[in-house]
Amino acid sequence: MQKKSQSPKMQKEFSPIPSRLADIQQNPNIGILVDSNISDSVDPGSLTKIGFEEPKGLTENKKVAVHTLGCRLNFFETDGILSVLKENGYAMADVGEHPSDIIINTCTVTNRADVKNRNIIRSAIKKFPGANVWVTGCYAQTDREVLESIPGVAGVFGNTEKSALAYKILGHSNPVNLDRFSYSDVLPEGHTRAYLKVQDGCNRVCSYCKIPQARGAGVSRGLTDILDQVKYIQDHGVGEIILTGVNLGWYRDANGQKSFIPLLESILKILDYSRLRLSSLEPPDLGHDLVDLISHPRFCKFLHIPIQSGSRKILKSMRRTYNPDSFRKRIELAKSKFPNIFLGTDVITGFPGESDFEFNETVDLLRELEFTKIHAFPYSVRKNTEAERLGDSVPHEIKKQRVLELMHLSREWTKDYILKRVSSLEEAILEKDGTLVTDSYIKGRLADQELKDKLLAGQFLDVEIVGILDQSNANSKSSGKEVLAELRIRTK
Repeated sequence: MQKKSQSPKMQKEFSPIPSRLADIQQNPNIGILVDSNISDSVDPGSLTKIGFEEPKGLTENKKVAVHTLGCRLNFFETDGILSVLKENGYAMADVGEHPSDIIINTCTVTNRADVKNRNIIRSAIKKFPGANVWVTGCYAQTDREVLESIPGVAGVFGNTEKSALAYKILGHSNPVNLDRFSYSDVLPEGHTRAYLKVQDGCNRVCSYCKIPQARGAGVSRGLTDILDQVKYIQDHGVGEIILTGVNLGWYRDANGQKSFIPLLESILKILDYSRLRLSSLEPPDLGHDLVDLISHPRFCKFLHIPIQSGSRKILKSMRRTYNPDSFRKRIELAKSKFPNIFLGTDVITGFPGESDFEFNETVDLLRELEFTKIHAFPYSVRKNTEAERLGDSVPHEIKKQRVLELMHLSREWTKDYILKRVSSLEEAILEKDGTLVTDSYIKGRLADQELKDKLLAGQFLDVEIVGILDQSNANSKSSGKEVLAELRIRTK
């Protein structure tokens, strides 16, 4: 559903529409994100375009609050739900207001995520009696009965039904012609950079993973639809588009042929303002063709490649489709052409059978390959997975300690990366909270706060990396504070 742009073609000097991030505030009681911005663009025909009867009238004075957990796919889908509601008269509830509807978009990647989901749902019901609490996302897909049993939940929508949730809230039934990509034109809600969902589901059979149960088999969004959305996002002054999917590299064309590289080539051909970032890519999908594309000036010099473990034994037990040697070769391929590329990864600690030896194999491999950032998670047994039969042999405290060690290494390696980049110039986007995100994914702040206050969120800046801005917790393994760079604006 491509909308005609009301914006001229963007130039580098153009200051995009401000992010809503500063207007979004955190409710201290339940952590629901609320936004005071109200959309003034209402399209009464938007429902009929995808199979609904025309609404009898716009919803007036209705307020919605949202809380999104988990991955970038969830954030894109929340943006999509909100765009439909705001087009049809809903506004975001401000702090202190009582929303008529609350949407909680859940994650189920770990047992801890499941507990957090339930706590947030119950807190929302208690804090806002009478509000309609709608639950969607991965936990809603896999554990519907658990959620439906919570008094006060108005409805549960799994991922296969998520695109219909907004229309249910608007009072429409019997949706037709909806799939996992059936969202209105989507712009960022509460963040500056845009997520764009191009793929969903996964056909891999990793022994520990519950996501195929939550997201189903792999499906791909149509190329024309993707390109229409890229144009729409770019024409609305959004500086960065983050491609998202459960398994991006699996992307297929209309004939079922693997087509991720042609997709990227098609997107890059139409980018003259926005830049492109990949959210995450499986190791086997990092090859020569992709590395060649990274040289494009609008392709961010950043890769997030989940390793999960650097142990051959553990990777085999996880049923991952690579080993440490093949992983090394693919990362070295990228680094041979882009020595300063920012490398991020995911690691699971405490998988059954992981001793100190196997854990250290992971650390050593990541250190050798000069990774910059690690997202570390303790292993938790997920029901109906192959690894469930392996039990949970590694004590919780050991898992936790390994996570803390990886978090400490991640901060140290991020600092090392920033220091190696001192005096280099990068393009950065200003977030509404004052943080800048560079092409390579260095996050930092301007030393000149007075100048920062004169800038608009979402605009591009050319910045010089000066050094480390925040080292206050550099020696604390338990600290979760993110390392930031000190940045200085440079004009060419």
